[in-house]
Amino acid sequence: MGGGGAVMGRGERLLVVLAPMAAVAAVALGLRIGAGSAVRAAVVVGAPASGAGTGLAWQLSAYDEDRGIREAAVLPDVEVVARSGEREARWRGPTDEDGTAEMLLPLPEGPLHLEVRAGKALLARGDAAIPAGLSRPPPGPAWARFARREGALLLDVAVLGQRVGSGFPASIWVRATDGATHAPVAGVAVTPESDASFATATPTTTTDARGWAHVVATPMGHAVAMLLHARAPDGRTGEWDGGLFVSPGAAQLTADERCAPDRGPVLDVVVPTLRTTAYVEIDDARGRAWAAAVPLAAAGGAMPHATVRAPRLAPGLYWAVAADDPAGASQLGPGTVVRPFFVAASDEAALAMGLERDECAPRPDPRETPRALSVCLALAGATPVPRWTALEGFTMQHARDSERRQLGLGIGLGAILLAVLLEAALLLRAAVRSRARLRAASSEEGGAVPVARAWSVGVGVLVALLGFALLAAFLARVD
Repeated sequence: MGGGGAVMGRGERLLVVLAPMAAVAAVALGLRIGAGSAVRAAVVVGAPASGAGTGLAWQLSAYDEDRGIREAAVLPDVEVVARSGEREARWRGPTDEDGTAEMLLPLPEGPLHLEVRAGKALLARGDAAIPAGLSRPPPGPAWARFARREGALLLDVAVLGQRVGSGFPASIWVRATDGATHAPVAGVAVTPESDASFATATPTTTTDARGWAHVVATPMGHAVAMLLHARAPDGRTGEWDGGLFVSPGAAQLTADERCAPDRGPVLDVVVPTLRTTAYVEIDDARGRAWAAAVPLAAAGGAMPHATVRAPRLAPGLYWAVAADDPAGASQLGPGTVVRPFFVAASDEAALAMGLERDECAPRPDPRETPRALSVCLALAGATPVPRWTALEGFTMQHARDSERRQLGLGIGLGAILLAVLLEAALLLRAAVRSRARLRAASSEEGGAVPVARAWSVGVGVLVALLGFALLAAFLARVD
């Protein structure tokens, strides 16, 4: 018989064994390169600029994301570079326990390019455009809702800030008017009916010449029903039956009713919870003027407390807001409290900025001006400042992950393709050699070529290719 020797050489046999092993190793490498990993990114929330001249008061939050689950990232040093045209502003500071930081960028309102870094790590980068047509809705009515109001005297109730915190004194202003003429009635005795849900500082107060009486009450729970009785000197009576809007977990926020333009407002925050951070901001009718994540401290068993000074503001009417979480002020929801105040050189100038022209008008008697200022602020209804996601760092991070997955997939599929070509070439070459030897042997013996053996070789090639195809399908499915 002719055609001695092995069908495959030693090197070819070694390649047949090593090709699948190398392909599997390359697939493993591709899966490792393209595998999703935990990412750290920043999200910047924008808000319209105010008329205070302070710039853009925007909020930054840093997160760690793993398998679709985000957790706050507490970072000791974050740097933000903002560019608007040829102007550049930088902010630097840490994120708090919620992964949040409040930035003040002295830039005009308009398109910005932001870059956020923590050390050498890039957390976010991109353009932060301001949505068109975004504006703060006008303040709503400040009058408290009632279930029943009756009598010859009509009572209206306005709560300073429209919401109260349980356990803290609330400033409530009650107006008495004649039911027929709607003229203010002076000398009316206003008496809150005793109730377990609140405690009043004085049992009875009397309306002034403008028909206003001041009631100080401390809510003792989260559902406060108030029944007010009124009696005029001439015997006319009236009743008001309603409730106070209690904000659960809200802080006590105090500020001067009027702040001079040459100094920054001083805000005092007392929190009834065990939180170590309060989120305080100042808004005006246009947008957000200033914000800070204020660390709280408790001493001697007292509630956590902080005093913070805001920057100087342009003259105007402002609302200070304290919230117990970073997003609380965006909806003025539970856990928030509001205190309006004026920035003006005098009480008379402040009254001219009030929202209610009649009640904020200057008084003939200068001694009544401070009281008029308090009433004017109680009638300054608050609305939340609109916000939007100005920059989403996870979009950039996910794009990088997608590039890595494509690279890993390319490495794996490329290695499988090379292994398939190599394996097919070696098997086909071996099949050709084997068939030539069979043909030579058959011609010597005068017989035909055994077709079954040729088919066996073809089936072996197809089985090998099928194995590689299954590996490629698995890699594509994993991606």
